[in-house]
Amino acid sequence: MNRLSELLSSLKVRILGGVFCIYFLAMGMVLYGVWTYQRTKLVDMNSQHAIQMSDVIVAGLRSSMLQNDRAESMRSIRKILQVADTSRINVLNLNGRIVMTSDPDLKNKILDKKIHPSCTNCHGPENELDRTSSFIDEHGEKYISIATSIRNEPACYGCHDKKNKIIGILLVESSFSRTTAMLEELAQRVVLTGIFAFFVGALLIHYIVTRFFTQPLHALQRGFENVGKGDFSHWVYVQGGGEIGYMADSFNVMSRAIGRFVNEIKDKTEEVSAHYTIVDSLSRTIEKKKLKEVVVDLLRSLLRAECVAMALTVERHDHLFEVVTIKRGDKRYYHGYYDADSEEPEQCALTRKDILKWMGGHCIPVVLSSDGAKLLLHLEHKNLSVGLISLVKPDGEVFSASEQKIIPVLAHHITVSLANAQLFDMAITDGLTTLYTKRYYQKKIDDYIENFHSAKRGFCLLMMDVDHFKQVNDEYGHPVGDKVLIHIAELIRSNIRHGDTPFRIGGEEFAALLKGDSLEAAVRIAERVRLAAEKTTVKVDNFPPISKTLSFGIACFPHHFSKAEEIINAADAALYEAKRKGRNQIVVYCRHTAQNEGSE
Repeated sequence: MNRLSELLSSLKVRILGGVFCIYFLAMGMVLYGVWTYQRTKLVDMNSQHAIQMSDVIVAGLRSSMLQNDRAESMRSIRKILQVADTSRINVLNLNGRIVMTSDPDLKNKILDKKIHPSCTNCHGPENELDRTSSFIDEHGEKYISIATSIRNEPACYGCHDKKNKIIGILLVESSFSRTTAMLEELAQRVVLTGIFAFFVGALLIHYIVTRFFTQPLHALQRGFENVGKGDFSHWVYVQGGGEIGYMADSFNVMSRAIGRFVNEIKDKTEEVSAHYTIVDSLSRTIEKKKLKEVVVDLLRSLLRAECVAMALTVERHDHLFEVVTIKRGDKRYYHGYYDADSEEPEQCALTRKDILKWMGGHCIPVVLSSDGAKLLLHLEHKNLSVGLISLVKPDGEVFSASEQKIIPVLAHHITVSLANAQLFDMAITDGLTTLYTKRYYQKKIDDYIENFHSAKRGFCLLMMDVDHFKQVNDEYGHPVGDKVLIHIAELIRSNIRHGDTPFRIGGEEFAALLKGDSLEAAVRIAERVRLAAEKTTVKVDNFPPISKTLSFGIACFPHHFSKAEEIINAADAALYEAKRKGRNQIVVYCRHTAQNEGSE
């Protein structure tokens, strides 16, 4: 039902319906006019033929009637019927009596001139006529009757009174059946011709309306539908030109203009979205350690890069640099330290040549490779080099114009964020060893404990103390002692995992927060640091090599305690136990460790 309603309400059906109605009425009127014209012509021709035959019969009967020979007159009438296209011939006297007839049944029959169809035309209220024609319908058969007056002439005075102008009436009746059949056949042909012409015309009108009206409108409708769906590249092609062709051209121009406008809006939206993503991502942390990973991940996702590598200088080491790398499809972050004088970065988008050029101060802010697939980004803040980033696109892809447009904004935000992180890092790190301070150490423990409730991941606290460090200060002086502490700090930093955090919490006392609550892993890391310290000596100026060992105390959250102060006290008790047992060893907190500390 809905389908039928939609079909009837369509523009095409309405137009075709209206055109067909007009065409049907026009065809009907034309065909009716043709039929009536032909009918009138046929009737007139038949009447003329009957009149002519009447004249011929009058002339043929005149000689026999002048001789007053009725038998000869009847023979003439029969001969005329054989050769003429007539049905019946009657001769009437002035009283209306049929005196001679080709139909024996009518002989001596008197016709009432007041009611008989052949007489009423002549004996009506108007003047009498010499000849009249009339149509007679007798027993379902139609005739045309021609009544002709027989004039009284001098040759007739012998039998008729010369006072009478008319001595008789000749009635010639011709069958109208052939003419009726012709009219019926004409009507049938007119109807069949009209039906055929209607269907041919209807098909032609349907083709014309469809070809030059509804099809172009449907094309425009599809164009509007596609534009409504966001396909502004859809092209409407209309043949034939005219007003609809002009509409199609205007539509194509309009859709392209809208498409360009929408693309501009999309670009602006993407640009704003990218700015928001940049600011939001970079504002999540101010810790330099985390920010490095945030930066490479942001660049990889925002610029759809295959690999992103960021190189940063290492404080107090002119030729040492750190490289943070991330690759598509790999959730891990790769951290490495390389010597610019001798080492080539492994599995990263940076080359030693790129780094040397950057460290030499010969790198422009943005460098795009000739093939458009690699980009170098030099980060600089207040004329100070902050870092170097390399981005590589997947095979077959290049950096688009919109991506190149956003890169300067990226560089600015990243540079500012790294600079702020550097300031924050300076605030939370020890000025001598560059390890994190005791205040930050206490904050991180609180953060680890708070995150445990959501991540359900514990941690281990590793406390370290340099054995007999006071002897170094007493024997060699505090400058030498400071260099020993710097050396110990580097040993700790380089032998723990990247995700672990080292601290200096006192003069010669250090600590490290280790991710995960595995005591076995904590002991392995502590042992690695202990062996490195034991095997390494420090050479300062002309003083003899100095070798110092470390003592370790380990406590685990939540294995041992669930509060920050308790964990710190537990690790400190384990460290005290390690010193009491002879130093240069590792002790994991347990109950008897606390008891031994109390007995002391």
